[in-house]
Amino acid sequence: MPEFAPLRLSATLLCLTLTACASQSTAPLGDHDRLMALAEQVRRGGDPASAAALYERAVQQGDDSPDLLRALGETRLAAGDAAGAAEAFRDLLRQDDEDPQALLGLGTAELQLGRFDRAVRTLEQAAPALGTAQAYNRLGTAQVLAGRFGDAQAAYGTAIDQAPGDLDIRSNLALALALNDQADEAQRAIAAVARSPLAEPHHLRQQMLVLTLIGDEAGAAQALAGLPEQDRLALLAEARSIRQLDDPAARARAIGLLTGAR
Repeated sequence: MPEFAPLRLSATLLCLTLTACASQSTAPLGDHDRLMALAEQVRRGGDPASAAALYERAVQQGDDSPDLLRALGETRLAAGDAAGAAEAFRDLLRQDDEDPQALLGLGTAELQLGRFDRAVRTLEQAAPALGTAQAYNRLGTAQVLAGRFGDAQAAYGTAIDQAPGDLDIRSNLALALALNDQADEAQRAIAAVARSPLAEPHHLRQQMLVLTLIGDEAGAAQALAGLPEQDRLALLAEARSIRQLDDPAARARAIGLLTGAR
């Protein structure tokens, strides 16, 4: 494992450190338990990069426990460090190569790194072991980006069985159907999402994408009717450029870049 850079405390983290020192003046500065408690406090406070630096210090102190490696991997993912997260999850899998949470984390990191086929293989192990909507949704997303649309539909279907009210998963299924040239099924799936009182603006953008992919440009424009004209025209132009790509897998990857793969 490479040497870690010296720990740089953010202003928020420095305040927390001073507070911890004041309230626990009898604890030594390098106390491992205090370090872990502080890392968790910073993590919950919404500063994953600083929390990851604290977890890294704990690893440097010789702690390679599964809980710490899992927290380090998840925090690095939250901080946008997919490569670092993959390293932490691999270290965890060296201790237990069937750990389902580590497999989910590694598959997610591989997905974010654009290693779609590897992400599929890893998530195919994680999803059945966990049996959660999150895991199957992540698997479906990896399969879409790898161009395996039929497999993705099955994964999204299992995710929906676990979380029938999750509109993000239902939107993902509609996109998989559209990419697989199943226009009628895609239109029905995304219409149900858009009709929901819980639909949010990003669901309507996905409706626009689905309708553009299946050739319903009038419907796609109507889906964005509430946006300023300049924004609406820009999104429609981007969607049309995606539809014109010859390779369905390339379309899927372009959509992932446009919407953010979940």
